[in-house]
Amino acid sequence: MLSIGLVGLPNAGKSTLFNLLTKRSIPAENFPFTTIEPNDGTVEVKDPRLQVLSDLSKSNKIIPAMIEFRDIAGLIKGASEGAGLGNKFLSHIRECDMILMIIRTFEHDNIIHVENRVNPNEDYEILMMELTMADLKSIEGAIFRFKKEMAKDKLGGAKLELLEEIQTKLSNIEPANSYILDPITTDKDVIKFRSTLNLLTDKPILKLANIITDGKNLEFKSDFSLDIGMEKDLDDATIEERVEFGLPPEPGLDKIIHQCFKTLNLETYLTTGQVETRAWTYTKGSTAPVAAGKIHTDFEKKFIKAEIIKYDDYVKLGGSKQASENGKLSIVGKEYIMQDGDVVEFVINQ
Repeated sequence: MLSIGLVGLPNAGKSTLFNLLTKRSIPAENFPFTTIEPNDGTVEVKDPRLQVLSDLSKSNKIIPAMIEFRDIAGLIKGASEGAGLGNKFLSHIRECDMILMIIRTFEHDNIIHVENRVNPNEDYEILMMELTMADLKSIEGAIFRFKKEMAKDKLGGAKLELLEEIQTKLSNIEPANSYILDPITTDKDVIKFRSTLNLLTDKPILKLANIITDGKNLEFKSDFSLDIGMEKDLDDATIEERVEFGLPPEPGLDKIIHQCFKTLNLETYLTTGQVETRAWTYTKGSTAPVAAGKIHTDFEKKFIKAEIIKYDDYVKLGGSKQASENGKLSIVGKEYIMQDGDVVEFVINQ
């Protein structure tokens, strides 16, 4: 299961958000380093299509796609040099597949700030400085080691060029993911080599502004914003109550989960029957055999074909039998690229 690391300065709202997402109650106090060891929790990716299919199939249960969130201790200035147990905390981030950066944008006298001021842009700069400096140490070590071995590698020149280009980005406090390789012209082994570096800033990074709905918020360019405190207070509120308090009808938590899912380049195909209706997670662009392997590795090895019905056709016509009778069932082979929402039945060699 892919994981998202919640990263930010102390008291940015990470643990409160984690509790809301995972329905857990880990400490979320008004002082730094409440979290030392990371807390992990799996979260359901809500998909209304599952209930519709379940009703049609009269399924005994529904199994949604899941994603993992990890609450990581707050970083502080100097973390890449070990400040505030920074090296340990950075290693926790390295284990994640994606970073969700929580930035406090609001002023509040009763919520302390580790820097004794509120400035979201400076907070973001601190976080990126620490992440890029940690990566710069890693890349410099990788270059030193690689130069000794590159003569034995037929792609040594291309790999060294990659390392040095990323080093330049990091030296300018730019994330490693700002250096983009062309997937068409770049050798696959070079792309694979890059993934083995496991750099912090080569992971996808989303910025979440923690705001106050009815209060003073400082300007900060984020990917999305959320009043985490308000979401906590209205966690069990009805749609009407949310609208009354100036919040969107749908909880912002669902938006975060879906955005993270999308950023990780994930999609789902669906299976349905009397036993269960289920969402299966795969990487966008996967072929049918690779997607089948998410059910069981043997499904990929023994794949023969897949019977595909588009979700809208399945629902409109009332099930697989009717869809087949109306010519809406497609039989696809090993080259088929899976599409989000495909309702699938795989045929394998027994």
